[in-house]
Amino acid sequence: MAMSAIELHSINRWETSFLREEVGGYFTHGVECTPGATVLDVGANIGVFSAAVYERLDGDVRIYAFEPVPPLHATLERNAREFFNGRLIALPYGLASRDDELDFSYVPAATIFSSSSRDQGNIEAERRRVTASIVEMIRRGGLGPALRRVPAPVLTLLVSRKLRVMRQLETHRVTVKPLSSVLDEQGIDHIDLLKVDVEGAELDVLRGIEERHWPLVRQTVVEVERWQQNRDAVRDLLLTRGFTVVTEQDPVQQAGDIGMVFAVRP
Repeated sequence: MAMSAIELHSINRWETSFLREEVGGYFTHGVECTPGATVLDVGANIGVFSAAVYERLDGDVRIYAFEPVPPLHATLERNAREFFNGRLIALPYGLASRDDELDFSYVPAATIFSSSSRDQGNIEAERRRVTASIVEMIRRGGLGPALRRVPAPVLTLLVSRKLRVMRQLETHRVTVKPLSSVLDEQGIDHIDLLKVDVEGAELDVLRGIEERHWPLVRQTVVEVERWQQNRDAVRDLLLTRGFTVVTEQDPVQQAGDIGMVFAVRP
């Protein structure tokens, strides 16, 4: 799939390019959208995935985008007003298994790493994990042939230093809700694609869907962090709801202990 051409307002331009590179990977293993679709973008950041779907369907789509971190939601809401012609609703809360308020760690210099599961206690371990993933991507030519020739130990040192920005955390108290209550509130009667990218809270999001609502979900794509720990639980939850499920992890994702789960109804 072509990268989104909409020039979204962003907080960090490099992140927009990074997120655009990821978007095509969601539309594999039978996952597709057709005009008139209803799409839920959970963990929307500034709306890069939403923009790609909007363009893919020539604007004939209804998108609900969830972003609880206030600075990110403000940018998402601005993008919704200026680029989506009323087709995107930017919701200022996250999803979880129950109504709650959580502390989210926000990384202004690298917003894609913002998460309720990162804090000062584990940020160094998270930085090492992300460093390993980026180094593997570079070694496979992901950022051009020149960097690929740099020895791996040197690359690791350089990337780790760049990612020191992850130490600069802001804490925001945010609201989270179960998806089932949102479906009732918004009057959503079907979901053609549920995209979940929530930096470690994937199972909590899925557990917020009551049994009465699972038949409304036609497809879901979930990026799973802590892959070895959580992959089977995510896969089995979706299998028991009647989906055909494919799991995938490339070498770059393996280095970062993340992977993708694709679930489509037969």
